[in-house]
Amino acid sequence: MKKIISSVVVFVGLLLGSQAYAHVGYRNLDNLNPFVAAVGYDNGWYQGTQPTLANSHDVRWYSFTLEQDSLVSISVENAGVGTYTTYNSAGVDTGNTFPVLADLDVGFSLYKGLVPPSAYEGANIDGEPVWPVADGNNGLFNAVGDTTMGNNSGVINTIEFITAVNDNGVGATESLSNIFLLAGVYSLVVGGAAADGVGGGAYGVIASVQPVPVPAAVWLMGSALVGLIGMRKRAIAA
Repeated sequence: MKKIISSVVVFVGLLLGSQAYAHVGYRNLDNLNPFVAAVGYDNGWYQGTQPTLANSHDVRWYSFTLEQDSLVSISVENAGVGTYTTYNSAGVDTGNTFPVLADLDVGFSLYKGLVPPSAYEGANIDGEPVWPVADGNNGLFNAVGDTTMGNNSGVINTIEFITAVNDNGVGATESLSNIFLLAGVYSLVVGGAAADGVGGGAYGVIASVQPVPVPAAVWLMGSALVGLIGMRKRAIAA
């Protein structure tokens, strides 16, 4: 009986992957926040922490935009077993649902910038790879460093790694509090962090971003104070 259940979980995960992971398609947190989405693998993000990297289809890609320099808090919650509404990349209810059959050990990585639309490992022009996967590697997604990808239009971009979070284990929420980010667009890549994972499955995450804009005057004042303190120290030393 356990073997049958495991087979069903793997089959559903592969089905979700084939439907929802057609190359990189960002879920936009500017339109829906928090944003629940399916994750098809329990080890996709973990694979990205390894030298052989991970396939970009095995993780979930979110994006958000900051109009101003901000202190940003990020939360990625394990969705938990249940049935959830499916939203498209713009955050619009599709009228469909997806199942979550098991808890996930959540990991996430934060980057400055976006990879090109519909980027993926097999992107090519007339059979020539746009940005090939290195021999022996699983893919192009690097969970702990910059990631470069291209699409079938020949557009290539590198997203700049900022930080990665995986602290709390299976079923827990992972978070990042009050990190200072400059105005711009960001990638938040989420996935399963199980080092000994089974691979395909039916999982879900709920991602949210809470920015608090920081007025430029505050930073100018802070810089001025630092400068005055430095001058004071030099005067005392003299």
